[in-house]
Amino acid sequence: MANSHPARPMSPSLSRPRGAFMARARAGLRALWGEPALVLGLLLIGLLAQGLNMFNYPASTLVDDQGIYASQAWAVLREGRLSPYTYIYDHAPGGWILIAGWMWLTGGPGAYGDAIDSGRMLMLLLHLAMVPLLYHLARKLGAGMPLAALCAFLFSVSPLAVFYQRLLLLDTIMLFWVLLSLDLLLNGWGRLSRIVLSGACFGLALLSKEAAFFLLPGMLFIAVEDRRRHQGRFAVVSWVLPMVMVASAYPLYALLKGELFPSGTTASFSGSGYAGSNVSLLDALIWQVTRGGGGPFNLNNAFWELLRTDWLRRDAFLLVGGALAVFMNLVRGVRDRRALAAGLLGALPLLYLARGGVVFNYYILFAIPFLCLNLAVLLAPVFARIPARASGVLGVALAVMVISGYWYSGAFQPLYQERPDQAGREALTWIKEQVPSESLIIAPDSLWTDLRESSRGPAFPNVHSHWKVAADPDIRTGVFNDDWRTVDYLIMTPGLEDSFISSNNTVAREAKQNAQLLKRWEAAPGDGRLHQRQVIELWKVNKPGQLELTRLADSAGYTSRRFERDGAFVSPDGTVTSESQSYAMLRAVWSDDRAGFDRAWQWTRTHLIDRDGLPAWLWRDGAVTDPNTASDADVDIALALLFAGQRWDDPALLDAGKRMLPAIWRRDVAVVRGVPYLTAGDWGEPSSTIALNPSYFSPHAYPIFQAVDPDHNWTGLVDSSYQVLFAASSATFGRERSAGLPPDWVGLDRTTGALTPLPFDRADTTRYGYDAARTYWRVALHLRWNDDGRARAYLTTAGFLQNEVDREGRVRAVYQRDGTPTTTDSSLVGTAGALAALLTLNPATANVLYTGQLAAAAQPANPGVYWGHPDDLYAQAWGWFATAMYADALPNLWIRR
Repeated sequence: MANSHPARPMSPSLSRPRGAFMARARAGLRALWGEPALVLGLLLIGLLAQGLNMFNYPASTLVDDQGIYASQAWAVLREGRLSPYTYIYDHAPGGWILIAGWMWLTGGPGAYGDAIDSGRMLMLLLHLAMVPLLYHLARKLGAGMPLAALCAFLFSVSPLAVFYQRLLLLDTIMLFWVLLSLDLLLNGWGRLSRIVLSGACFGLALLSKEAAFFLLPGMLFIAVEDRRRHQGRFAVVSWVLPMVMVASAYPLYALLKGELFPSGTTASFSGSGYAGSNVSLLDALIWQVTRGGGGPFNLNNAFWELLRTDWLRRDAFLLVGGALAVFMNLVRGVRDRRALAAGLLGALPLLYLARGGVVFNYYILFAIPFLCLNLAVLLAPVFARIPARASGVLGVALAVMVISGYWYSGAFQPLYQERPDQAGREALTWIKEQVPSESLIIAPDSLWTDLRESSRGPAFPNVHSHWKVAADPDIRTGVFNDDWRTVDYLIMTPGLEDSFISSNNTVAREAKQNAQLLKRWEAAPGDGRLHQRQVIELWKVNKPGQLELTRLADSAGYTSRRFERDGAFVSPDGTVTSESQSYAMLRAVWSDDRAGFDRAWQWTRTHLIDRDGLPAWLWRDGAVTDPNTASDADVDIALALLFAGQRWDDPALLDAGKRMLPAIWRRDVAVVRGVPYLTAGDWGEPSSTIALNPSYFSPHAYPIFQAVDPDHNWTGLVDSSYQVLFAASSATFGRERSAGLPPDWVGLDRTTGALTPLPFDRADTTRYGYDAARTYWRVALHLRWNDDGRARAYLTTAGFLQNEVDREGRVRAVYQRDGTPTTTDSSLVGTAGALAALLTLNPATANVLYTGQLAAAAQPANPGVYWGHPDDLYAQAWGWFATAMYADALPNLWIRR
């Protein structure tokens, strides 16, 4: 019917060009805002949903398989092997070969942070590739644009899908090849080349993970269903043949290696390891098929347990709705072959999960895209009856409802806000900075690759997967000698100790029983049912090892760089003491540092040594400010000189040490009632009470002095030292009871030889504090060098310190005479003294103290390490001495070895 109001005629010269331009513009807009724009929008949604916070959540330690595949990709990339250990055919290698190729293209395992992060980036790209594939599959199976978009949208935003698709798993790689194969197969009706390519892609899916085999009936159904309409029976052959040819690479590889058939030796698999001298593909397949996990109708099997405790809690809508859609499509399939195809593709993964046997939580990945697809195919007839614009509005409304449901259920919050993987990053950084790279470490697979990889810090060539320690004879026996004592460290994650038991990992289990917690990292979750808590712990086996040797070198280096000025060890207040110089000389000679020793001795001889051959106690601002002696420093310097002369065969140093001994006896030793006692120094005024400091007593040095200076009764000094130590430690000094600890100071009556409190002004001299703690260290040296029973007996009186460590894991810096602490602080010298005593009294408690207060407390200084406050010279000295005592690195150098 003619328009009653015709449009006004256009100018003859412009009407046709303008009409053609507008037609082209409208066509371009339709193309722009049609399916390409829709798919582009779906890709953007997928990028945001999967990519935001993906490096932090889920934690990399959640699924050990992530680390296994990263390590195997690392082996392909770095070693040209399918596995860093014996390849046991537990999975076909196509998936991690792809991961290795990705790492090679992007610059290595550490290109995106750590190795698992690199793999997660690949998982994101594969997800983005699957979004249009799933959209196209839904369209080809009868869904309109809104429903196909809703299918791909749900695949991207489902909390269940986001959680598991972020993980570095072979399942995602396998699904990509499956969806690509399906897309080509459905596209290929009538196109033989696409059918061939589809079969090859399905073969790659089988090479990525064997679970793809369970989809084979569905794929064959699609190929057979259309054989008459298009290529006849040749279509099926054209799909099956390339699939078999590609998948046969796996058994062909095993055949060429002589590892296809069992060798006659019974195969015994355990966890992810192989207990036996031979491997075989057929043995591995039999093991995979026969792994236990409960029958399909057992409501306590792994499938039903995971369904209740994990999958439904993450996304009940997708699981319940998708399963119902699968059932309905199978029913509709009697009349609708496309619905039947979708139903089969959805039912087969569900049957695989519910079959019984071993099912892990991430196996749900196999079903997710097909549940989404079935929802779209089920609703397709309904949407077909709705006008196009209304169906689009309905599709958007359904998407909003889905998002709202996820939002209000709290399922999104952990995915995008929590950072449980932060603990793993901090642990990796600390281990690379603090733990010697030569250490023999048992670790979870999630950290294996980053510890082996050298691109981000030192490599640890002796770190091994706990599974391989349990089941690979080359590792369990060849590396660890079936002996927990060979282990230096264990890196523990939640559930790992249970794995030690289930895999009969006696080496790891016994090492853990004989280890102490060195460091702990924890990423605490928020409140909620889906939140994760990541805990990583580093346990040090109870034995000295490379860590202690490294710490000694690093601590000595830090102390020299921070405090030494041309041989003088200067405190922050500008003072130099004979004590600090004696510590430096002992540290240098025990460390075999001749240059450092010479600098310290040269400065001491030039600035502190008086005409009698003994050092003044205090120097400041270019001059001696206190010329008196401190007998502990005098003894230590003399001992250091004798050791140095012996170690480096230097007569001048030997002579210097020998010359000091008569002067020490003359000025630092008092004889009371015929018994020699080491006094605190020559600084006290003559009085009826002699000042003694028990921590100055050095019974370890006196036997050496006796051999060098037989003219004086140094052996008697050993006797008097123990006499005073036992008496002073048990003395009540009035009404105050004793906790059995030595006092900082004690007085000796010059007439009677009785012990009395020393009346220093403003000081409680009977307390156990920064002086007294050194007593145990010196006595422990005497026990080690001379095996003197008095030394052992005295160290066993330190039960109070053992109780303190058992109760608190540490000792306080200062205690009153009765054991009441006067401070909440600890001190390095207090720790050194307690450690020296407990190494004899109770080594297990000593290990607790050492690991918690010394090994874990060392701070990196770049370079070197320090303890306590970085400006505390005294703390650095006693941190070194305590570590050396634990490491048994304080030999008697007077005895040539």
